[in-house]
Amino acid sequence: MMIIFQKYFVRVVLVILISMLFLGLTVKYTTLEEITENSQLIVHGKIKSLHSAWENDNIYTFAMIEISDVIKGVEQNKQITIRQLGGTVGDMTQEISGTPVLWKDSEVFLFLVDWKGAYWINSIVLGYYEVVEVNGIKYAVNNFNDVEFIDSKTGQPIEDKEFVKANYELVSLKSQIRSLVSGSEVQK
Repeated sequence: MMIIFQKYFVRVVLVILISMLFLGLTVKYTTLEEITENSQLIVHGKIKSLHSAWENDNIYTFAMIEISDVIKGVEQNKQITIRQLGGTVGDMTQEISGTPVLWKDSEVFLFLVDWKGAYWINSIVLGYYEVVEVNGIKYAVNNFNDVEFIDSKTGQPIEDKEFVKANYELVSLKSQIRSLVSGSEVQK
């Protein structure tokens, strides 16, 4: 009896592990209003440096951001460091589903939370936008890195990918967020 149980237990564990390899991250979809409200700091800037290091049996990547514009929050420094789980140290790499890929010298728009004394990207990939320029116009773009979205009201997967807004004209996005921030301050 015990051998049969162990045999099935091992099969179930293997199926779960294999399934996890093919599944991306599933997160509750967060609207622009919600992520703005839940972020302590929202900035536009450029990644000036990246480095990864081991901490408590995990690899973390640290990105130094040179801030060009603070859209929400107060930050006296023109440079901040954000922290993200995953990265490469030597020949060892830890990849975390759904985390954005950070590139040195890329222009970014970030929704950040302060957690345990460090800035983290809000909601893993939801708070990260790369800024790209097309025909002289800058856009904040997020490819959501193979994230599956769940509707916060129904708990069901969002099938209509057009529902999830993945890019904004940068000037318009900044204006929308500033309007949301000033509106929430009036309500307090």
